[in-house]
Amino acid sequence: MENLNKTGYPHIDKPWMQYYAKNESNLYLPKMNLTDYLKEYNKNRRSNISQTYYGNEITYDELFYRSDLAAKIISEVGVKKGDRILNMNPNIPEAAYIWLGASQLGAVTDYIDPRPDSMDFRANGLKVLEIIKAEKINHIVALDKCYLAMLRPIEEELKEIGIDKIIITSATDSMDLLGKIDYLRDVVKYNQIRNDKNVGNKIKQLKNYEALLQKIKANGQDDKMLKNAIKTSKLKILPYSLLCKECENSLHKRCGSFEDDNYIGHTSGTSGTRPKPIILTNKNAISTLEQVKAAKVPSFEGANSIHILPFFAPFGAYDNYLLNIISGVNNIDVPEFDISEFGFLLKKYRPNVIMATPAWLAALPDYTYLQNEDLSYVDKIIYGGDSMTKEDEVKVNKWLHDHGCKTVVTKGYGMSEFCGCGTYARGEYNPYESIGIPLSDTTFAIIDPEIDDKLVPLKFEDGKDRLAGELAISSDAVTRGELDGNVIVPHYELDGKSYIRTRDLVEMDRNGIIYHQARKDRSFSRFDGFKVKPFEIEKVIKDNELVNNAIIVEYFDDRQRGLMPMCHLVLNKEVSEEEKVEIVRDIVYSQIIGNPTMSSRQIPSKFKIRKSIPLTKNNKLDINSLKKEELDGTEINVDVNETNLSVADIQIYSSKKDVKVKKKIIRS
Repeated sequence: MENLNKTGYPHIDKPWMQYYAKNESNLYLPKMNLTDYLKEYNKNRRSNISQTYYGNEITYDELFYRSDLAAKIISEVGVKKGDRILNMNPNIPEAAYIWLGASQLGAVTDYIDPRPDSMDFRANGLKVLEIIKAEKINHIVALDKCYLAMLRPIEEELKEIGIDKIIITSATDSMDLLGKIDYLRDVVKYNQIRNDKNVGNKIKQLKNYEALLQKIKANGQDDKMLKNAIKTSKLKILPYSLLCKECENSLHKRCGSFEDDNYIGHTSGTSGTRPKPIILTNKNAISTLEQVKAAKVPSFEGANSIHILPFFAPFGAYDNYLLNIISGVNNIDVPEFDISEFGFLLKKYRPNVIMATPAWLAALPDYTYLQNEDLSYVDKIIYGGDSMTKEDEVKVNKWLHDHGCKTVVTKGYGMSEFCGCGTYARGEYNPYESIGIPLSDTTFAIIDPEIDDKLVPLKFEDGKDRLAGELAISSDAVTRGELDGNVIVPHYELDGKSYIRTRDLVEMDRNGIIYHQARKDRSFSRFDGFKVKPFEIEKVIKDNELVNNAIIVEYFDDRQRGLMPMCHLVLNKEVSEEEKVEIVRDIVYSQIIGNPTMSSRQIPSKFKIRKSIPLTKNNKLDINSLKKEELDGTEINVDVNETNLSVADIQIYSSKKDVKVKKKIIRS
């Protein structure tokens, strides 16, 4: 491999380019906005199916018609070039229509996690209000349930900052009656699965349409609540379905361009608790899409793919939804999702393409209702968001093979800062525990992790097969890192190119294949891909007057089948076992749920109250020893029943069977 490492510096030698053809580097980027790019790319597929939503098949013609209509609608309500639209929607067709419509106007879609993650509606609203103010939001489009749980409580404040109208969507806007029945049928099955993860063998086809129709009718209570809220609102609440009819003949000015800001996603903060906004342009988007095509990520045209990964995560928006759109792959939209439903969705939809997190895939062998499933229909499986152990990957690949699947798990690595994807691993550059090679127009540098505010590149030396250090990235897909004059993601120069530091510690071999090692800030991904930053949680828990110290580490949670945060807690005084439960309850509700800067997904699922935190020989906190500790039954458990749309209930209780503390269940 000597010829691949002439200087020894990977960012100069780019040894990974041996895997690419000449026409797969220095890619041409069409100079247009994202929507026009998608239209041009799919001009010969207009009658093909672009996405499916509860039986409603949406062709490319329909997709672009609906996107144009969305542009008319938001233009009529006052959206203009440069405006920012808060999009609080799950994976429903309207979430995409509004994004692609805004792109044509040169407006920016700001996606946030749409779920009300607290039972305290006022706390929900204050969290959203902080983002609206900080990111200078001009307009809001929200799912009706998100409006009731997150925006209704702050209408007075919204009016004060100049937002006088909200467009509301419904999960059923794009469903016909049979689609609504199918949706309710899924809800029934999902609830069965949540109550018993092995219930798959008991699931039978529901044929009692009369009962389902009664359930639809019973849901009218929600309609009454919504109608009353609209009637008494201090703002103009505009149902999207009505605007579709009213604005059909309207006009809109197409002024979106290649360099325009297009999308704002969010990543966990590096110096505070509020998620940091990541601004991405049409150029960033098109660069990513052209690179993943060159990396041969797309599946065959006409394939089906489950669209579970959310729009508010760039990995879900760009590398799941948009990648499928440019590949001629049908997105099957799933608006609400829980990990225990993953196997059920495979059985129901039989997707050819699966994009998932490692935890979802690692759970597959445990689904008893998939034990006889023929998976020969699966053409491609890709995971991202976190790494998978060799043992899990071997186990999943064997399980897939035993079920007729002719492919193995492939994977990628990415961050919100560069549209969610920067590497891909397949074929000969898909060894276990690797994250593959950089995309063809992406340059990776390995730098000294101990040097702040400077890129000091490391080089291969004689006898060294791998280079270890911090990963730095340069690409047209990388965010400029600045919003309204504030630097969110610093850029650094190295050999005439602009790079960002990832804070990820990696190893690169002489062929350019990357192996992820750890995060410098101890962060890790939960089972659902949510990035947990321990210091954020530790900081707010320490605000409790009874807490002396708090350390967050990850552990494998059998209930969620993936990683979850655990808090090792030192108190200022000795307390009884019953008091421990009450203290944990106070921390959960006062420090996290009642805190507008925190999410319920940051709640540790276990608290271990101890006398002290162990120290290393150098008198530093011994985090690694905490990670290695086994659960011993002394923990306080916090069970949060959650999906990507809501928090249903929280149970806090001691693991000790002889502790007579009543489990407190609080429902939304």
